[in-house]
Amino acid sequence: MALTPDGGGAAHAFHAALLEDEDGLTLVDTGLPGMYEQLETRIVQAGLKPETIRRILFTHQDADHIGTLPELLQRLPHVEVWAHADERPYLEGEKPLIKLPPQTLIDMPPQRREPLQRMLDTLVPGRVTSVLAHGELLPLQGGIRVLHTPGHTPGHISLYVPGEKLLLAGDAMRVSNGELELAEPRYTQDMDQAVASLKQLLDLEIDRVLCYHGGLFEGDVRGELRRLTTR
Repeated sequence: MALTPDGGGAAHAFHAALLEDEDGLTLVDTGLPGMYEQLETRIVQAGLKPETIRRILFTHQDADHIGTLPELLQRLPHVEVWAHADERPYLEGEKPLIKLPPQTLIDMPPQRREPLQRMLDTLVPGRVTSVLAHGELLPLQGGIRVLHTPGHTPGHISLYVPGEKLLLAGDAMRVSNGELELAEPRYTQDMDQAVASLKQLLDLEIDRVLCYHGGLFEGDVRGELRRLTTR
């Protein structure tokens, strides 16, 4: 599900994932503040109903992943929020978002600051309803494995769907010029850790990788992973 920032064009789209199971929809990441209407349109275009979203699963805390949380909670106040334990204090407001410190917000023009402030105001105790752990098997899509892939943020997770040989990589990787690449260094907290996190993927059968930035990669995933982890 591609979400396009204003003026960013398709090349800068965010690729959120939408999973359909018998009990409803799971949204994996949600785009920037102000993208709710676009998100809703994409869901309807897929022949599904936004009101059947049962849970939001966050790969990590960055604003371009959690941005539409206020609008989603306004329309679906009982939606569940799932995230890794190491992201929980950020998603519940105990700690400031790593890449959005208070001074950064103060320095922004009002038209940018106000939607971000609304997002931050939703980060309250109890917001994360399910705390995820590395190796946990989620009851979605016939079983989805949680993989802790820190580096980009402390609690970043990727999701492995063995039945589809699919990896939902979040920001653990990106697609650039048709190749898998490491997370963008300037936005990654610990690049050495980010590279080390990818090594666990070498043992998995993966045919496709959906990256939040760059979209779907299909090809020699293992070969690409070897290239990225032996630099």
